[in-house]
Amino acid sequence: MRQDERLAVARELHDVVAHHITGIVVQAQAAQILARTGSDDPGRLAASLADIEAAGSDALTSLRRVVGLLRDAEDASPVTPGPEALGTLVGRFESRGGPAARLRLPDDGAAWPPEVTTTVYRVVQEALTNITRHAPHARLVTVDVSRTPEAVVVEVSDDAPPSPGLRPGGGYGLIGMRERVEALGGTLRAGPRPEAGWTVLAALPLAAEEPR
Repeated sequence: MRQDERLAVARELHDVVAHHITGIVVQAQAAQILARTGSDDPGRLAASLADIEAAGSDALTSLRRVVGLLRDAEDASPVTPGPEALGTLVGRFESRGGPAARLRLPDDGAAWPPEVTTTVYRVVQEALTNITRHAPHARLVTVDVSRTPEAVVVEVSDDAPPSPGLRPGGGYGLIGMRERVEALGGTLRAGPRPEAGWTVLAALPLAAEEPR
């Protein structure tokens, strides 16, 4: 049981740190380029610095929540972002210099089990973080979340051209995604698309077995 808890905390910390810090790094790089080139548009530099500040604030908020969970604090904020939070996540990805992104959600309005909702959010978050890191030439990202009678299916795809050495062959992020999904009795596949780009596809059963 203790090992399961440690793995859960490790996944949570990785997801929080990797996502927010990646955003900070990307915006800092953009700010440095603007400074080096002597851009005559101070608004662009100010916008990059504002995005860095916002990402840092988000990271602090998320880390405080995780620390609150570790300490079992009564005031720890909820850990289950609803499906509507995906819109905010995708919008933030675009606004911080990512490629255009399209999001499709089920329109039935039915609630998902909390553990499924959280896992869908974390899969999308990690997939977008990996695109930022490893697919700089992507022009379009699609996040497609659908619901069948048996499962919630989430697919995140990009159209980046092949670029040897940039795609992860495996790492803590992908391992953590797979562990989250498989703990709910689901499946996860990640790999190149036939035409171009990369896809992460996860299926999470709704009538799930008890999480391990």
